[in-house]
Amino acid sequence: MNKMEKILEKAKELGIMISKSQQFANLKEAEAAHIADKEAVQMMVDYSNKQQDIQKRASVPDITKEEILKLKEEAQAEFEKICKNDNIKAYLEASQTFARMIEQVNSIIGYFVKGGQESGCSGNCSGCSGCH
Repeated sequence: MNKMEKILEKAKELGIMISKSQQFANLKEAEAAHIADKEAVQMMVDYSNKQQDIQKRASVPDITKEEILKLKEEAQAEFEKICKNDNIKAYLEASQTFARMIEQVNSIIGYFVKGGQESGCSGNCSGCSGCH
């Protein structure tokens, strides 16, 4: 097996390990509950439509700072509204947890690809709670 094949094999192993992780299982479970909740699905559709409307209104060339602030407040209010749904909240939390795990994996890979430079990871996991 040449080096490229070994790299691809390790990537496959990593993908399998990630797919068997608790973070991934939690994400899939939350996603299934979210999709099964018709109210949650409709709330997300409404939220997406509202976001598009806000973006359209924000792209007007002569928009004022006050109008931008009002649009941001509207967007925040819509987000808070959907987060009151338990299934949406659980899905967003599971999604964020999974994304953090993927970021940590990418950070570690980046650290070693760069030869131990500038990624915030020292390579010595004893002082880090992120990978455990």
